[in-house]
This record gives sequence, C-alpha cells and structure tokens, in this order.
Amino acid sequence: MKFPLKTMVLGIAMLSASPIFAQNLTSGRTQFDATAVAKATAAREPSGLRSAAFLGLRTLINDLAKDLKAGSLPSGFPFDVNDLSELKTAELGLGFEVYSAHPQTLLAGGRPFEQMVMGTGVWNFVVLVDKHPVALLEMEKFNGKWQVNGAGASKLAQDVMASTQNHAGRNAFRFIRIYQATADFLEVKDLEGKAKFAPLIAARQSLRMTNAIAADASLAGGQDILPSLQEAVRGHLDRFGK
Repeated sequence: MKFPLKTMVLGIAMLSASPIFAQNLTSGRTQFDATAVAKATAAREPSGLRSAAFLGLRTLINDLAKDLKAGSLPSGFPFDVNDLSELKTAELGLGFEVYSAHPQTLLAGGRPFEQMVMGTGVWNFVVLVDKHPVALLEMEKFNGKWQVNGAGASKLAQDVMASTQNHAGRNAFRFIRIYQATADFLEVKDLEGKAKFAPLIAARQSLRMTNAIAADASLAGGQDILPSLQEAVRGHLDRFGK
C-alpha cells in the first residue's frame, strides 16, 4: 500500500555546511499566540481549500478503513497513530503553502533570501488527533479542483508545530523548501519585522544545522543560511544536472 506525498518524501544527504551558520544565529522570539497564528495563516488560505482538504482527509481515512483489519497497521502507515480508530477524531490544524526558489536564482544571489522564494501552489495541512500532530495532508489544484496528493511526514508535522510555537509569535509564517538542497525552513518575523529562518528536520540533517525546536533555539538571518544552501544546490546540480 502506497501513500504518496511528493513534496514530503525526504532523501537525507549528509552535506557539508558553512560554519558561519552556527556563528551568526540571532534570537528574535516573540510570545506565541496560537489563536492569532491560526487566524493569520487561515487568512492566506484560498477559498474552498480547507473544506476540500477536510473532505479529502475523511475520504482517505474511510478508504484506509476498508483496506485494513481492526487492530493492525501496515508498515509505512501515513499517520502516527497506534490504531486506525484514533483517526475518527482527526481534524485539520494549521494550513500553509510550500514556497521554493529556482536553483539558478539561489546561485545568482544579489537579493535577500526571502525575496527569492515563490509560492508553488502546493498546500499542506497539519492533521491533528487529540491536538497532537500525526501527519501532513498535501493538497494541490488540478483542473480547477483541489485534490489530495498524499499524507504522511508525521515527524515534519511535529517539527512544524514545535517551531511555530517557538518562533511564530502572533504572525503567519512561510514554509520554504529548497528541493535541490533537501532543506526546509520556517520563515517568521522577529521583533523588528525582519525575516528570520528556523531550519526544520531536513535542513538540520542535510546541512548539519543546529536543533531548531529546542525551547532556547535561535533563528538565522537569510544572509547566514544562503551560503550553505548555495553550496548544497551547486553540489546537487553538479551531480544530477537539475
């Protein structure tokens, strides 16, 4: 049984990163307000997306229930639960678009990192069971209709929630994925309104970055992470050509 999630499947490559990243981390956390963040992120959602995502989630769960025996979960099950029955109360949490940057744009530089990224049109929702993140549900529009691409990446869902609580304050955030660098970041605003970046699981592993979900973790500026990303992207293009 396969549960495709095309933008969530992470092939972790151990790449070398510039030491400047660890040296130039700066703090800028604001007090977390879950209600304010939820309202701010929901305001960015396209009309009809959340309802389509909820319907898609229920359909996916119902389809899984038809194929599985009670009390048994297959290897690679997309939701971090102990039993299928737990998904009866599953609900949607935060929704966010996946942002990315063209590799040549990254390599060219010349402008702030946050100005290089653009929306991909792919959206993800954190799936919650008893307020605990158990997966991401990926949505994309095909022929004018929102459809489910897949579900999974429970560890990333948990990481997004933890980093949001640590860094988002009262504002919406942007989820940034640099595919050629196997790196994800949460972009938030510091107390002065400047863009700061928290590396998520893939970035911490592929770029050997620090643990961003610790309570006392700091944020990095775009100028601090860009050299590491450029090095990783350049290496990827040298090996694979795209």
